[in-house]
Amino acid sequence: MDKRKESIEQLKKKLDDWNAKIQELEVQAKLAEMENRQKYEEEISKIKSKRDELKDKLEQMQQSGSEAYEELRKGMEEAWNAISEGYNKAKNQFKQ
Repeated sequence: MDKRKESIEQLKKKLDDWNAKIQELEVQAKLAEMENRQKYEEEISKIKSKRDELKDKLEQMQQSGSEAYEELRKGMEEAWNAISEGYNKAKNQFKQ
């Protein structure tokens, strides 16, 4: 498997992992007190939005040429960082 396909497969796995983490947060939000539930759901919505951006970028990567692929790969790294920060923020709020 070439490096590009291998990278895309790894990104798909990461996206699957994020989907599982988002589902965990949704369960925690449903179990939260009513007053906190809306706040949690808003954070989850933000994370889902970032996840959807990642999914779109991944699809673009699959269809792109070599030069565009490298540019998209860099953008993916930034998007992964953004979704990680959002997840950690939401997770910390659930602990409170």
